[in-house]
Amino acid sequence: MSLETDLYAALSSLVSNRVYPNVFPQVDAGTQVWPSIRYTIVSSVPVEDLCGDGDDTTADVRVQLDAVDVTYSKMRALRLSVMAAMRTFPTPARLASNFDDYDADVKVHRAMLQYDVMGSSDPLPDSPD
Repeated sequence: MSLETDLYAALSSLVSNRVYPNVFPQVDAGTQVWPSIRYTIVSSVPVEDLCGDGDDTTADVRVQLDAVDVTYSKMRALRLSVMAAMRTFPTPARLASNFDDYDADVKVHRAMLQYDVMGSSDPLPDSPD
């Protein structure tokens, strides 16, 4: 699967399937539905091997996840849920940085988490039986 498909699968249940690439969609005359998560590919580094560079599935990618909700406490709870989901992400992912802010224009709280997703590494093993 692709990184985008894996992100959606890992995070969609946290926000009633409101996981979007790059932008939050405008609905109902410009208002949003919260909570929601947005992901943005910040950078992608192809992995080089003897046969040349790899494709997107083996690239090491920095992805930013923006977890947004209407109150600070709800946003912090969503942030913790995102972090828990990313700990079991099928491709090894490391939290590289995170911070919170408030968007006064939209009146929402946002946690911004950047992950290094290491497509060049072996996938996480299945849990033992």
